[in-house]
Parts: sequence; structure tokens; C-alpha cells
Amino acid sequence: MFLVIDCGNTNTIFAFYSNLTSELNLINAWRINSCQKRTPDDYFIWLNQVLNLSNIKLTEIEGVSIASVVPEVLLNIKLMIKKYLNVKSIIVGEDNIDLNVKVNIDNPNEAGADRLVNACAVKMLNYDPAIVIDFGTATTFDVIGVNGNYEGGIIAPGINLSIDALYSSTSRLPKITIRTLDNEALTLVGKNTISAMESGVFWGYVCMIEGLISKLKNIYKDSKIIATGGLSKLFKNEIKSIDLIEKNLTISGLAYIYKLNEKNK
Repeated sequence: MFLVIDCGNTNTIFAFYSNLTSELNLINAWRINSCQKRTPDDYFIWLNQVLNLSNIKLTEIEGVSIASVVPEVLLNIKLMIKKYLNVKSIIVGEDNIDLNVKVNIDNPNEAGADRLVNACAVKMLNYDPAIVIDFGTATTFDVIGVNGNYEGGIIAPGINLSIDALYSSTSRLPKITIRTLDNEALTLVGKNTISAMESGVFWGYVCMIEGLISKLKNIYKDSKIIATGGLSKLFKNEIKSIDLIEKNLTISGLAYIYKLNEKNK
């Protein structure tokens, strides 16, 4: 059994995979907020609790595969692994980690670990060529070419960032929660402040996403459109150009990377 950890700006996902066969078998996954003040001991106490709930023993963990976009969180998780687990760690972005994909951008070191992991997952799942839309803290569009090569992408503000900006930068607008709007004729024009804000956020993002997909497809014509991230399901009924929602894309990529590198660590 091995553990994969996806450290995002908002949440960190811990997922356990069976290592008994060549097939990837996700056992369970948990999400915790990415708090930079959480100590290695805090992580271990929480991890031990969720392991107990799933009847998993610490001694069953053979190794860890990690991707992080938050250096402070990564440091504390690495210290937790060293102190309490004492197993091999495969960390995306460190030297000698094989992703089995080429990174065709100006400075490959600038590519976010999560975006490279998604490219690896697309290749391993035979989805390439593809455009991956990740609805996270930022909304990212990543172009994955034939053979899984990472060709670059687009970074836009995430939905919740936009909601927070509306609330924090204005004196009279309330804080809203994003929700799916399913009748354009009735919901496009708001009849009160909250409904107007909900329309601006939801339909605004629908238009942005559809517009960028259209422009990208003009260039990368044969690409599948794959959505992932916590908010991806909000848009599945309104953005018809999305071919597939793969909620476990990033952790699947981390699992493949672990299998690809486990004999070298």
C-alpha cells in the first residue's frame, strides 16, 4: 500500500492505493485544508485518526508520492513522513523523478507540480491529446499533446477567489456561495443583489471557459476536454464541450508516478 499527497493552495488530499497488483486501486481519500501553520505532529495525529477509521495500519504504508504548490505545507509533510513513517518519498519537482513526459515551455521549472502530474495522468490513461481544465484555487487550462507532452497553458483566477474579491473589495456586496444555475433565461439577469452576483460569477465563468475552450480547440483540434478539481461538477450541464470529468485525475497521476519511480528510490 502507498500514500499519495496532493498539496494545493486551498486543500491537501491524502489518498491510499493498493500496491498488490499492477492495476491502480484507490482504497480511500481524505481532504484537509492546506494550513501553513499545521505542524508535522499535527499531520501525523490527523493521519493516524483517518487510518484508524479505515482499518489501515501505519506499517502497511510502503512509500509516498507527493505534489505540492505550497512549499511550507510540503516541508511539514516531509518532516512528518521522516519522523513517523520512515518510508521512501517521491516528490514531483525534485531531481531524478521520472514523469515520462516532456515539458515544452520556456522554463520547465516554472510548471506547477500539479499541472505536470495531470499531464502524466492524461498520458497514462490514454487521454492524450487533451486540454485539462482544473477548477481549483486558480482555474487552469493545460494543453497536453500527443505522448503526454506538456505544451503550456492558461492561468485564470479561481471561482472562489473572484467571490472573495467581490466581497472584500466592495462595501455593500454580501458574501455568496457559488451554485449551479440551470435555467439561463430565468437566472441570467438577477432580480436582487445576490442573484445578480450569482449570475455574474456562474455565467461569467461559463462564458470564460467556453470562450477559452473554443480558442484552444481552434489550435489543438483533436484534444479531449477534461475537467477536474473540486468545482468541476458545477459546470458539467452548461459547458457541453467538456468531454469528461475526472475528479481523481491528479491523485491518479501521483499514483502512476509512484509506480513509475518506486524501484528507483
